[in-house]
Amino acid sequence: MNDAAASAARATPRWLPWLLALVGWAFDVAAYWPGQMSFDSAYAWWQARGGETTDIAPPVFVQVWRFCDALVAGPGLLFALHLALFWVGLALLARALRTGVLATLAAMLLLALAPAPLVLRGHVWTDVGLFCALTCATGALACAQVECRKRWLLLALPMLVYASALRHNALPAIVPLAAWFAWIMSYDALASAPARAPRVAWTTLALLVAFVAANQAVSATVQRRVLIWPSLAQWDLAAVSIATGRMLLPDFMIGPGLDVADLAQAFRGWSNTPMLANTRHGMRDPFMPAFAPEQLSALRHAWLEAIVSEPGAWLAHRWRLTRALFGTHEPDWPHELIYVDDEVGYRDNPPVACNRGALHAALMRVVAALVATPALAAWPYLMLGLAAGFVAWRRRATDAGRIAGLLLASAWLYALPLIVLAPSAELRYLGWPCVASLLACICVAFAPRPAVRW
Repeated sequence: MNDAAASAARATPRWLPWLLALVGWAFDVAAYWPGQMSFDSAYAWWQARGGETTDIAPPVFVQVWRFCDALVAGPGLLFALHLALFWVGLALLARALRTGVLATLAAMLLLALAPAPLVLRGHVWTDVGLFCALTCATGALACAQVECRKRWLLLALPMLVYASALRHNALPAIVPLAAWFAWIMSYDALASAPARAPRVAWTTLALLVAFVAANQAVSATVQRRVLIWPSLAQWDLAAVSIATGRMLLPDFMIGPGLDVADLAQAFRGWSNTPMLANTRHGMRDPFMPAFAPEQLSALRHAWLEAIVSEPGAWLAHRWRLTRALFGTHEPDWPHELIYVDDEVGYRDNPPVACNRGALHAALMRVVAALVATPALAAWPYLMLGLAAGFVAWRRRATDAGRIAGLLLASAWLYALPLIVLAPSAELRYLGWPCVASLLACICVAFAPRPAVRW
């Protein structure tokens, strides 16, 4: 540790990040308890309570909720648990970076009050659980890196396992952190970096394979497996059909009499769900009932054929979605693309009382005013992350620079596939890239520059 880092470490009480984390956690709980639930949340809770299990909602998320629900009925305990992971991770990162008192206050306030993470943290969503678990893993790995203490890996590993199971597309975000884990685990004072590289590569690969295998094993226990890709195929085919004026959706995907004009009046470029509910002749639910093998084959063929034969129309559709997902939301779009201030019910789920507190009401008024502004769009956070990336590259010989680089790699590996795979422009899909970008900014803006030893 250099003189600046040592001075900051001596000047900052060890308890300060933990006090700030406790205050931040208490604020979130007061503002949002028992956690806001959308339809997806309600459906996952219904499964946790004993409904038919599927792998639409990640089964690990359902099982953790089932355990929490047995202790405290409702979403509250799971909501508070995810928040605890987030704030513990932030406190650990502040500890690892050895920021001074003012820098610690500024860094934690930045994450506490940044509009996008603040709004998202109020929900019981897999996306929120993902960025909370990855924040905790980041803090634990940073402590292991800076303090040269492998015991922190005992916290990082279950966080990576949990994060990998919370989203079907989580694995790309895990790769840089798994490599970081493997690098720390392979530390040997007598081995050079090139000598460690093969061991790190094989350990990283083994971790990723183990994560995938564990998730597959858990998914195999559900009562009904559900394919996700038909919903993307249906949306893409609908968009290309409207662009070309020809109905490209197979007959079994549409109601009798549905034509391009009916499809066009129900279609919205920011989400695939409006067209399912708003056509006059109806469309098939892509998740149930199950498809026959020949139907899946026909749908796959129609999807690929449409992309190959009409690449311009398909790319225009995906670009429209990309701008909606990463960009500022339009005033006439539903605010549910950003937040759901409700406790949505589903079947026989017990009713959950909404938060009616003055703090929550005041916060929601501010949020409603920010919906159509860059404050609740992903692009400013990602641009800040890119700016931090240039600084991190220049400081790549420091702990903070390398941590920032790993965070940004995780953020963009997760974000870029959404250009092709996202089913809507919901801000929550970019929750981790936004949080990771802010964490990278904290690393390069507030940390001293201790030299890397591992």
